[in-house]
Amino acid sequence: MTYVPPEPEPRPAPPWLPTGTVEHDVLGLLKTGKEAEVFVVERRSLDDGRTCLLAHKRYRPATVGKGELEAGGFSRARGFVNDSMYQQGRRYRRSRDQRAVDTMTARGKELVAERWIGQELATMQTLWAAGADVPYPVQVLDDGVLMELIGNAEQAAPRLVSARLTPNELAIALAQLLDNLRIFARASIVHADLSPFNVLWWNGRISIIDLPQATDLTLNLHGFDLLHRDVLRMCDWFIRKGVRCNADEIYAELLAELG
Repeated sequence: MTYVPPEPEPRPAPPWLPTGTVEHDVLGLLKTGKEAEVFVVERRSLDDGRTCLLAHKRYRPATVGKGELEAGGFSRARGFVNDSMYQQGRRYRRSRDQRAVDTMTARGKELVAERWIGQELATMQTLWAAGADVPYPVQVLDDGVLMELIGNAEQAAPRLVSARLTPNELAIALAQLLDNLRIFARASIVHADLSPFNVLWWNGRISIIDLPQATDLTLNLHGFDLLHRDVLRMCDWFIRKGVRCNADEIYAELLAELG
């Protein structure tokens, strides 16, 4: 008789998140990147007064008119990145939408931007439920994703590349990263742009961020190449920091997680 492991218990929403009737106040800009800008937001419950800090990742509009960028609170325009390798195998149901994306019209760029927003939230939800160290995904908004802020009111969590970890902390960070890559693999998800620039370090824990380009490891024809690239990039960084890391061994182990 084949043993079938029980389904894991659903991971509950964090208790610190205010619920019910809430309002959000933007406190300031946290980070700017190629595709999006991240703002610090205070979430306040109008029912009991509880508050928490969240991160609002706002994707820049694909097309903007004069003055619209500043009116929307963005510092600069979005540089469109072709995502065909990450979205390989996914088609739009309506043929006119697919043609717009194939020819990269203004409408096509808008469709791609919308897909990145929805996909990032869905990926984070899947990984959070699976137990991965990713920020808790709160909700999707018209222009981006509202998620847990890693850090506190005084300081946002530093990226791994600038966290100044001790040798012991580096070993801990690598072990946690490998645990997370196993969770990703079992969920058939590859980050596809993993680097020490999108892994945070806070209170002795890592947190993996920036997941809009994440893709299905087995269904995407480039999935295994993207995973191998992720592993090589991270191992190269840890090796430069003096931590032993064998990319080929790790890659083989992750493939074994697929069963």
